[in-house]
Amino acid sequence: MRLFGYAPKHGAAAGDTMPFFHNGIWHLFFSQPPVGAWEYVERARVSTAYLRSGDLVEWEIMPDAFGPGEHGECDGDGIWTGSVIEHEGVFHFFYTGYNRQSTSPQSICKATGTDLVTWKKSASNPLILPDQRWYETVDWRDPYVYRDDAARCFRMLISARLKSGPQFRRGCIATARSTDLEDWEVGPPLASSMLTHCPECPELFRLGNWWYLVESRYSERMQTVYRVAPTPDGPWESRKLDSLDGRRFYAAKSASDGERRVSFAWIPYRKFNIPENNWVWGGQLGSPRELVSLPDGTLTCRLPPEVGASYTEPVRYNLQPRLGDWTDGPCPSCHATGSFGYAFLAGPAHEDMLLDVEIETSPNTEAAGILIEPQGGTDLEAGFTLAIEPMKERVVFDRWPAAMDPLWDNLVLTERHGIRVSQEIDNPLVERPLAFTPENGRYRVQILRSGSAIECFVAGQVVASYRVYDMSSADTWGLFVQEGTATFRHLEFRK
Repeated sequence: MRLFGYAPKHGAAAGDTMPFFHNGIWHLFFSQPPVGAWEYVERARVSTAYLRSGDLVEWEIMPDAFGPGEHGECDGDGIWTGSVIEHEGVFHFFYTGYNRQSTSPQSICKATGTDLVTWKKSASNPLILPDQRWYETVDWRDPYVYRDDAARCFRMLISARLKSGPQFRRGCIATARSTDLEDWEVGPPLASSMLTHCPECPELFRLGNWWYLVESRYSERMQTVYRVAPTPDGPWESRKLDSLDGRRFYAAKSASDGERRVSFAWIPYRKFNIPENNWVWGGQLGSPRELVSLPDGTLTCRLPPEVGASYTEPVRYNLQPRLGDWTDGPCPSCHATGSFGYAFLAGPAHEDMLLDVEIETSPNTEAAGILIEPQGGTDLEAGFTLAIEPMKERVVFDRWPAAMDPLWDNLVLTERHGIRVSQEIDNPLVERPLAFTPENGRYRVQILRSGSAIECFVAGQVVASYRVYDMSSADTWGLFVQEGTATFRHLEFRK
């Protein structure tokens, strides 16, 4: 079983991930809400599910790790996000206990085990409550524990809010310290950017020559962002490419096998899986992402090679030019200077597949990329594009027709053409700055599709993920060039 597009059959969704690597095995714990729970109170009563893999490709479904306690207990209303660490042959699973009735509804708890399958909750739960010298009492969650070898102790990061400051900007990352993983001393915050309501799912790690502080922010663009520093204490700086994906890939957490670091997160559902409804917490898991540190500290993401190679069966296609001057063959190209050119690719019609291509653009080309027209359409009336825009140094996944001012939407699209205009707040759906231009001028694009979920890996550095309920097995795929020239090399579909 591949990871991309997975959600528990017996649960409503997959949520925040808690990855851990040990003895050659990737262990992925993640939050899952109760069956059929879509409303917040019941949906928050999550338990912890468990997958594992030896190669990042084939994943085994394991028994659930553990669930909430009895109502009124410190974790009676939910087992929220945490992290796993091993010490002297014992695995310590730190997690957030949620109890709505308490004056401190979120607390830091722990379970222990010796095989990563069977867990026993600590009799000392809750272990850590908010220290009111610095922090509010409501937000206190998502413990991330790591070894500080230099100080010979363990440290914990906690999602929290300061007691003072602008009301919607008090989010901070609290700290705690322990020598035995049992007794913890809460300290002042590691970071407080005054930019978000409450950062979620923090983690701290070193990759290459830099330290990275990763957190997810729900109160702005609902993204997983990172900051970079030369030391684990900061000072924390931003980069041009400062997030791991767009706003529909959330709560990313990572683990390392000692040679590389791999990140995991989820792509949300809409409520009741109805396209017109709002997004909800939880959805399906995304693909593993390998994190790469650039010399200037920029953190990029790429599809692990073994995951891409797991799509082995070719899917045949035929190029069908519609606009522009097209040259067919192993490397189709299109000249559309001052215009728009597109061609459809007849053949691919699978709900679980990979498109792999290198796109080479000529100087001053406005955009080139991949188009998807739902339900087998071929007239460009409505659909989606993944566009590489070299001059703007960005990648955009978006829909067309683009939303206009509401007045013109009603007059032109609704009344004249009968097209329902999307009120999507994501506009564009996903926009990602490129950290660098490939040396050979070729942008490798890998698009994975699993049902309504789509992931677009571009140039080994950025990813654009989204959920497109319009998509089906009857979708028409194609290529396009906007105001310029592009060649599409090594184009193939595999399933």
